[in-house]
Amino acid sequence: MSQQLEKNKPQVTAEQVCEYLQGNPEFFNQHPELLESIKLSDQKGGVVSLTMRQLALLREKNQKSQQQLAGLLDIARENDALFSSMQQLTAALLDARCVEDVFATLDDLLRDCFSADFFALRLLADDRLLGFPISGVIWQQDSPELDSFKRFFETKKIKCGHPTHGQAEALFHQQAETVKSVAFIPLTLGEHNGLLAIGSKNADRFHPAMGDLFLAHLGEMVGKRLASLQDTGVR
Repeated sequence: MSQQLEKNKPQVTAEQVCEYLQGNPEFFNQHPELLESIKLSDQKGGVVSLTMRQLALLREKNQKSQQQLAGLLDIARENDALFSSMQQLTAALLDARCVEDVFATLDDLLRDCFSADFFALRLLADDRLLGFPISGVIWQQDSPELDSFKRFFETKKIKCGHPTHGQAEALFHQQAETVKSVAFIPLTLGEHNGLLAIGSKNADRFHPAMGDLFLAHLGEMVGKRLASLQDTGVR
């Protein structure tokens, strides 16, 4: 008879238990003995009380919060260092008296600002820029090197990551094999488009998920300074 009654007894579901506890937040205050008497399996295969499990969860949450805070502090320190370096680079570019000075400044300071091992600058130009004072910079519209950068010049957006073999060859020549990651930055000199490429031997230095605020500022600054110095009608 007792077995029959047990079978006919309505079964309480886990959802109903959760709903009841959520609707009655004072339940464990009214029954504190349950906090110690209810035993739960922990991740190590042991058994702990409900109170100990709650403490463990709080510790885990606190550890995650500490890790997130440490990550934010690291980012803040990195941004502060970048900001300081960008100020130095901006001042040096403003002091540049010719196009050659701009290239020398980039060669000297990009290593400090962006941990660059290499840099390359290219301009898409017509006859007005064929007398550009730095050799190897000008790409005409029919230059074969452009095939590897069609998408970049269509979107005119910063792109970071691993370069293709064709991109590395077109920009870094004999050093192409050692360039493992690159930041491609669009440039504008008056009516002319171009790109500034910052290369690294570290495959993780420039990656698609990284922020591009400082890179965008760098591209705008270099483009405007070159345009102001170039005396062949680019202004």
